[in-house]
Amino acid sequence: MKRRIWILICVLCLVLTACGKKENEQTTKHELSKNEIYIFFVNGDLTDVVKQEYTINPTNTVTENADELIKHYLEQKSSEEMQSPIPAGVEYLSSDFEKKHDRLVVSFNILYDEVQSDSLLFFKVCIVKTLLQLKDVESVSLSLTDLTNPDAETATVTEIFDADSFAMSFGNSNGYKQKGNIVLYFASSNGEELKEYHKSIEISNNVSLPEIVVNALIEGPEQAGYRATITKDTTIRNISVKDGICYVDFSDEFYNTENPIRNDIIVYSVVNSLVELPTISKVQFLQNGEKKPFFRETMPFDGLFERNLDLIEQEEGEESSGEEKNSSTEIKLEEKKE
Repeated sequence: MKRRIWILICVLCLVLTACGKKENEQTTKHELSKNEIYIFFVNGDLTDVVKQEYTINPTNTVTENADELIKHYLEQKSSEEMQSPIPAGVEYLSSDFEKKHDRLVVSFNILYDEVQSDSLLFFKVCIVKTLLQLKDVESVSLSLTDLTNPDAETATVTEIFDADSFAMSFGNSNGYKQKGNIVLYFASSNGEELKEYHKSIEISNNVSLPEIVVNALIEGPEQAGYRATITKDTTIRNISVKDGICYVDFSDEFYNTENPIRNDIIVYSVVNSLVELPTISKVQFLQNGEKKPFFRETMPFDGLFERNLDLIEQEEGEESSGEEKNSSTEIKLEEKKE
C-alpha cells in the first residue's frame, strides 16, 4: 500500500532560479572527456549542490561503476567546500542494473529518526543526478528499508527517478518545490466504503507530507464518484510524527455530529491516507492535545489506529486480502517548472 509518497518524503531540483540560470549561462561550459562524469556533493553549509569531475572505468559494468561511485561518497571527508550527500543513518547495501528497463536499482538501509529532512533531500538529488550519467541508465530506483519497521512487507519504500524528475529552486521564501502524487481515501458515492483517490500535489520543504495529506482530505475530492469525509471548516491544530506514529490534533469541527458520513469511514479516511506515507504506520488522534475516549460519542477513539483494508472498495478481480497492496512503495515524481 505504501507505494506513493512523498515523502518524506519532498525532493530537490537541479535547475537554478532565473538569476542563477543567467549566471551559469555566462560561464564557459567545460567539456567532459569520454569517460568523465560529474559527481554531485552537498556544499559545506547544506544550501546547494556542488560537483566535481570524476573518471569512471570504461571496462566496468554499470553495477560496478555505481558501486564504485557510492563507495567514493562514503570515503569523502567533509570540508568547507563540500561533503558527502550520504548522511549518518543511511547504510549502502547494493546496486543492481535492470537491463530490461534500463534502470539502476540502488538499495540502502535507513534510520529515519537519525536523518534530517534536508539531508535526505540532498542525498536523493546527488545520488540520482550522479548515477543517471552512467551509460545505459535511463532511471534510478532508490530503495530505502526502514530498520525500525518490523513489518517486512511495508518497511521498504522504492522511489523511481529519471532525468526529468528534478527542478531545483534556491534562495526564495517558498523553499524547494516539486510536484508529486499522494494516495487519499475518500468515501464512495454512497458513503458506505472508502475509495482510493490519486491527487497531484506540490511538495515543498516548508510543509510536512502528513500536513499536505490531511489538508488534501479537508479540501475534498475533485472527481465524481467520491464524497468528502471531513468538513471544509476543519483545521489542523497540530500534526507530528514520532517512531512511526502520526499524532493528529484536529479542530472541534472534525467532531461535528452533523457530518452525515459514518464514524468509521471518517476515521479510516484519515488513517489509511496517512499510513500510505512511508514514515507512518499508526495514527493517534488528539483533541486540544489530549486523547479523546470516543469519536462523536460512540466510536472508541483513544487507541492507536492502523490501516483498515476491510473498508476499502474492492475493484473487480481484486483480492480482498489486499496482499498486492502491501508491496513496496513505488513513486515517480514529476518535474516542477519554475
